Amino acid sequence: MEKRKKVRRNYLLNKSFQLRFVCANILLHLCAAALTGFLFSYLYLFVFTDEKIGCQHNYALFLQWGILLVLMSIILIIWGVCCTHRMIGPVCKTQMLLRAAASGKIPEGKIEFRKNDSFKELGEDLSDCFEYMRRQKKASFESSNLGKRETTPE
Repeated sequence: MEKRKKVRRNYLLNKSFQLRFVCANILLHLCAAALTGFLFSYLYLFVFTDEKIGCQHNYALFLQWGILLVLMSIILIIWGVCCTHRMIGPVCKTQMLLRAAASGKIPEGKIEFRKNDSFKELGEDLSDCFEYMRRQKKASFESSNLGKRETTPE
């Protein structure tokens, strides 16, 4: 049987965090781009000749800057969602595993995250923690069974 590769379908795992991150990032970049654009357009549109200031009306420059800002915003949105997805993925998986462990279903095996995820070292720590919990649960179960055997009359 062929092993099928999992395809990510949901990029917004924690919408409030991811959208705040993307919006703050876009706002910062748009402010920097607008300031840079206006400074360069000021130097470009005003010409100093014979101690007089002449103005060139070239509105195509503003159109080009607008198009550039829109394209840059789209690129930043895509980059921001992908970047935050790599951070939120391990956090969501860790939450899910901890909830399962709290309900008594301690996960088996080694915990691994996706290849490009951040916080990959967290998987090893979680694996060690769950292994310790399994040993404690097993020791507790064995000691309770041992106590029952000693108290049961033959």
